[in-house]
Amino acid sequence: MLSLGVDGGASSAKWCLVDESGAVVKQGSLPPVDGHLYRSESLEKFRSFTKALKSELNELTPDVISLGITGFGAPELLESELNSVYPSAKVNLSSDIALAYYSIFVPGQGVFIYAGTGSIAIHITKEGKEITVGGWGYLLGDEGAGYWIGREALRHLLLQIESNIELDELSRHIADAVGGSNWSSVREFVYGKDRSAVAALTPLVSRAAKAGVLSANAILEGAAQHLVALVKRAQNTVKTEGIPLAFGGGIFEEGVGISELVESCLGVGIRISNGDYALTAARFGVRS
Repeated sequence: MLSLGVDGGASSAKWCLVDESGAVVKQGSLPPVDGHLYRSESLEKFRSFTKALKSELNELTPDVISLGITGFGAPELLESELNSVYPSAKVNLSSDIALAYYSIFVPGQGVFIYAGTGSIAIHITKEGKEITVGGWGYLLGDEGAGYWIGREALRHLLLQIESNIELDELSRHIADAVGGSNWSSVREFVYGKDRSAVAALTPLVSRAAKAGVLSANAILEGAAQHLVALVKRAQNTVKTEGIPLAFGGGIFEEGVGISELVESCLGVGIRISNGDYALTAARFGVRS
């Protein structure tokens, strides 16, 4: 018996195949996917993912597939696409954030705040009901996460360009990344690439902040304030005083600088959990 777990995120799609004992047989990472399969570009990306996954697994055929995916929607279509590649596999579907929650808490135990390309908080009740706060996507929200940070850095560059002032160190880093210090280069980068490319500018902001660049520090401080506001909204929604918190996603990784700022704003130490969610999903499939 083989169980495949997939953590389908906006930055990458990580997968893990385990046997009936839960031992890892094979694992890897593929380009990002999302659950908006009603959009032609998302459907095309997902089909490219399943094709690449089948090639990676070669002759190995999963009996169960457990998928957690960002922008979870259209479950019937997701199941159909997976079964078109593995017709006999049992399929379990959820959001990527719910998958992460189950890696950390048992239902009813805590609130998980995730910030990667986007940002969202989730609590799952003892009855299994998912309560989310935020996670509205980059057009309506996701403040404080990778896309927001990258976008703010790009806005900073554009404002300096239009003001005809000397570019600071942050703007120079961003201009190098997008291929030029002009509107044409920024426009081609932003509107010609996936949102993950904008989020991938976050390390440049962190590097500039560590070098003491005021504009970079201001962006990271703004991100931390947005994430603290998300925490407080989640606490108010769940209405459980002192409920445990856990934080995960690339934005909270060591070296970015956000976790320290969030700790300072909250006035308490925060628990960071960046588990292997694909492995969690695969082992869940063994038990399902």
